[in-house]
Amino acid sequence: MTSGRDLFAPKLGLTLPLCGLHFVFFLLAAMNPKRVVELFGFWPHQALAQPWGFVTFQFLHSGPMSLFFGAFALYILGSALEGGWGTAEYTAFWGVATLGASLSAWTLGTPLLSDPFVVPISMLFAYAFLFPETQFLVFFVIPVKVKWLAWLSAAFLAFAFFGDLVTYGAGPALVRVLGAGAGFLFFWVRHHGRFKARKAAREAVVAVKTAAVVRQDEALEKRNRELFPRVEALRASEKAGVAPPGGEGLRNELGRLVVPGVNICKPVDFKGDRDITCLRCEGFAECSLRYLSGQPEEIVVKKRDG
Repeated sequence: MTSGRDLFAPKLGLTLPLCGLHFVFFLLAAMNPKRVVELFGFWPHQALAQPWGFVTFQFLHSGPMSLFFGAFALYILGSALEGGWGTAEYTAFWGVATLGASLSAWTLGTPLLSDPFVVPISMLFAYAFLFPETQFLVFFVIPVKVKWLAWLSAAFLAFAFFGDLVTYGAGPALVRVLGAGAGFLFFWVRHHGRFKARKAAREAVVAVKTAAVVRQDEALEKRNRELFPRVEALRASEKAGVAPPGGEGLRNELGRLVVPGVNICKPVDFKGDRDITCLRCEGFAECSLRYLSGQPEEIVVKKRDG
């Protein structure tokens, strides 16, 4: 189905019954298409007498391919969005997109006799906004990122708008756009702020953690810069055969600063206070003790070319 990052766990509380209704209405239409359209299509002049038509129009399909793509898109996108938002919020989103189309059609005096795909398109836009890099296998073979599918759907909406405008007039042309727009607008208002807030919170946590690490590194560097001249002085004195006062105290101090479990580098790689990596390493005290014992014999810092 998809590859990439899925943040929402699929849920079928409302999605599965909706998919089932698409198939039920398709089977009913196969037995008596004219009667099903009369009863369950949306007819502006009969809207108040048949109020269910404000919703049931979207379960009508012009053919098997329309049914397949409509139900499939609803299942894939709807289950993911319902899993992330919860059934109540998802139901509100579905209702806004559906009623956005039917109320627009009522206002413009345009009948709706088959699903104009306003709900799947709204879902695709919302999903693409949240997870633009997620991939779908188009025709189960071609991997395409969902953000490009959303752009293709937007192009389809524009093409359908101008096609309907020329063929049928402004009413039919506007219904699909207004319905899909209503669903996405609902998503934007209800969820965009939350999404930005969650993103800002994650970034704030990362920033705080990063700042803490920087402060820790700076504190280690300051301590080790102050400590190492004493280490070198003790090393020089002992090499000269002199036992300076406080030598044992410095060793004890270094011993208390040793951090258990830290992987220290080889003796030859120890650079003392001549390397920022060493200065900011938790193993500096342990390396300094090893340096006092004669490892390495001397600190060598290679000059960098250029």
